[in-house]
Amino acid sequence: MALEQDIGRLIDSTDRLTDTVDGKISEITTTLNQKSQEIDSKLSAKEQAVDAKIASFQKALPLAPNNLSDTKLFSKINADHPEGTVVDVMQSHSAPWSCFYYKGTEGTTTVTKLGNKMLAEHGLDPNSEFHRALGNYRSDIDSYYGSNFKILLFDVDLTKGRTDDPESGRLFVLNQGCPTFTGWSKGEFLTQANCWVNVLEQSGSLAFYPSQNRSATIRVGANDVGKGWQYKHAVRHGWGGCHQPFFGGLGKMKVAIALPYVGTGDHGDNFIWADSVGHPYSHTGPANEEGA
Repeated sequence: MALEQDIGRLIDSTDRLTDTVDGKISEITTTLNQKSQEIDSKLSAKEQAVDAKIASFQKALPLAPNNLSDTKLFSKINADHPEGTVVDVMQSHSAPWSCFYYKGTEGTTTVTKLGNKMLAEHGLDPNSEFHRALGNYRSDIDSYYGSNFKILLFDVDLTKGRTDDPESGRLFVLNQGCPTFTGWSKGEFLTQANCWVNVLEQSGSLAFYPSQNRSATIRVGANDVGKGWQYKHAVRHGWGGCHQPFFGGLGKMKVAIALPYVGTGDHGDNFIWADSVGHPYSHTGPANEEGA
């Protein structure tokens, strides 16, 4: 009988000890969770502070000259035609710009150069995003206060693919030279590309690459239709080869582009644009005779 009582007391003691241990574990777990939340909150605050510092630093980065020529007024695009004139793409480019259908690609493409006053009549009304680059509306005479740049509207229809890929055509536009630096795709420095685009129509597999090869790739496709003006930008390490924007795939696409920029650095989503300097590292000034 005494043994049974001792065993009962031992079991009771064990149960109380288990309850005590469980309680302590629960208290420790609660404390650890609270500490974890505090640490997560502090880390989140630190990350936000770092992101803010990075954004501030990016805005303060020195602006590199535009490595492209003639990107503000597109003076050498449709040079012999009044603004608003629809011109066949093969007749539209002159140095420093060049364009060509690649490896048997066939289609019909036109380019229309527009002034800011012509945007609305071509379905390119400015949105709040584009007003980061375009001045505020003032009057019919001075439509967008302080703005002085041109827009290109491409209307593309690629109907036949390349000889080496019948399912995908390729039309190179706005090509501009192949400068050699210390080496293509060499160096730890960053280079960036950006531009404004507005996709009005798209069908088939056709996509537009307003930046490619020399600088980081920017792609514009079906997902961009109807979004109005967008600021597109991308970053890569070092320089690539030629500046070779192109339309790739098969189908139709109507897209506008303004203020393309290629230079060194990484300014993130901050709107960056510099006027036409052209080949600033060649020490020869704008190379207007060069094409791709």
